[in-house]
Amino acid sequence: MFDPDIVRRNFPEIADGLVYLDNAASTLKPISVVEEMKSFSLHEYANVHRGTYKLSIEASAKYDKAREKVARFINSEPNEVVFTYNSTDSLRRVALILLGNRVVSKGDEILVTEAEHHSNILPWRGLARLSGASLRILPVDSEGVPRWDMIDDYLTEKTKVFAFGHVSNVTGSIAPVNNVARKAKERGVIVVLDSAQGAPHLSINVKDMNVDFLAFSGHKMLGPTGIGVLWVNRELSEKLEPVFGGGGSIIDVYRDKNDISVEWEESPLKWEPGTPPIIEAIGLSKAVEYLENIGMHEITRYEEELTKLLFDLLEDSIRNKIRVLGPLDPKRRLGIVSFTVDGYSVNSVALYLSRKGIAVRTGKHCAHPLHYALKADKGSVRASLYLYNTRDEVERFIEALRSLVT
Repeated sequence: MFDPDIVRRNFPEIADGLVYLDNAASTLKPISVVEEMKSFSLHEYANVHRGTYKLSIEASAKYDKAREKVARFINSEPNEVVFTYNSTDSLRRVALILLGNRVVSKGDEILVTEAEHHSNILPWRGLARLSGASLRILPVDSEGVPRWDMIDDYLTEKTKVFAFGHVSNVTGSIAPVNNVARKAKERGVIVVLDSAQGAPHLSINVKDMNVDFLAFSGHKMLGPTGIGVLWVNRELSEKLEPVFGGGGSIIDVYRDKNDISVEWEESPLKWEPGTPPIIEAIGLSKAVEYLENIGMHEITRYEEELTKLLFDLLEDSIRNKIRVLGPLDPKRRLGIVSFTVDGYSVNSVALYLSRKGIAVRTGKHCAHPLHYALKADKGSVRASLYLYNTRDEVERFIEALRSLVT
């Protein structure tokens, strides 16, 4: 069992009493991640993979090692791990790859859920419009959870792609990934999983998940901004060709009469044109190391404890004034709690909490369709937990809400 009080010493921003509950948006960075990036930038940096001098060779080795660490984190092979800039970039790339390879065409269907983050809706809307396919939307129930019981009705012979979120960034609801992905795969459907809110909190094993693509972001798991991961199933990767290329993604390019012929690099390099996010990848690998030293199962268990405590403390005097979006059973969600307060705008609630030293998020959290489905048209306040939060901070948060509504 890890000690959160010891962990907190690695995060200077919370040393002076800030209660940081905006982790679903972005997490704080431990000193070790910042120092690793600083040291590499000052003493070890060079561009990677093409230099024949010592510094470049060593930088390349460290960059490749970072990929190996991330691969181990999700139990994949290193050549299946593609470094991108964030989850949004990863998902957009998948849509472009499928478009460019004509995997989706007129008359086909793309399935998403009503609970998705915009980053997992808009690329598929764009793909549908550009290809002539139709976008189908699996609805949510009264708690904002996708109707997984209806998945057999929405997966048809026309479905080519099924994209859904691992964990909702609004309700914290956890998708039954293996089950629904297996049903899609049995029908020959390409499965895309947005794990931006899953990978930072849950143990990931891509070999058991029945998905073809998986995306997550470094900045939501103690890493820097500007680095994301796209896991690509190796078998599928070998069949697909990049839509766009650039330096580093090719073996050879030559003129062929009035055309340009290309010989692509092997995966993952063929998916990473141009200079990659080298420094950021080094930072992400250090963040992965930090999480692994604690243990993902331990992190999940601890967050479950904090989430249960939060709901236990939402006594009747508060519940009568506060509406929590999503399942009220803490066992059915991770530590993301979005809510509204009767008689107060979401921004006024957040400002009140800020004066109490508590940082939360407001708005529709890039999930507008879900908010409209839940009749929360003006948005919600979101408090989200992570490994450096404590029981005392949860109690401070609930006490601040109590003082607002009573």
